[in-house]
Amino acid sequence: MAQATTPITEEQLALGRAFEQIVTWLRRSRRASDVSATALSLLDRLDSTGPQRITDLAVHEGITQPAMTALVNRLEEHGWAERASDPADGRATRVVLTEAGHERLVRHRADRTRRIAERLAVLDPGDQRALLAALPALTRLTADIEAAPSVRSGDPVHA
Repeated sequence: MAQATTPITEEQLALGRAFEQIVTWLRRSRRASDVSATALSLLDRLDSTGPQRITDLAVHEGITQPAMTALVNRLEEHGWAERASDPADGRATRVVLTEAGHERLVRHRADRTRRIAERLAVLDPGDQRALLAALPALTRLTADIEAAPSVRSGDPVHA
């Protein structure tokens, strides 16, 4: 049986377009670096959720297990992640964020925050207050997304 869809309002379309523009701007404004967007996402996931098995990481990041294995290998080459025995199953391994990986993630977050701050500075104080007032709603909007696998395509897998 076909599922009924809720009509999309003009405001929702405008909000969706604004989010797309923000994401595009964040990606394009990122300086060329030693780490891909997928690798940064993986570092962030390891930082927020702790050690994970490669199969679980692949599902959550929306890439194949062989692609995730290759990405983890590259992160290990940089010293940003390492494999460790899974205490729940001695036959399995989990990927662990290293201190160097955490430091790389912190540098990325600081750079992104500086770019956002530069853009916020060009807005008038009312717009700045409106964006800050929306922060709790934006946080709630994405709060439960961590539990669900992401849907990605076309993101390069390199570190």
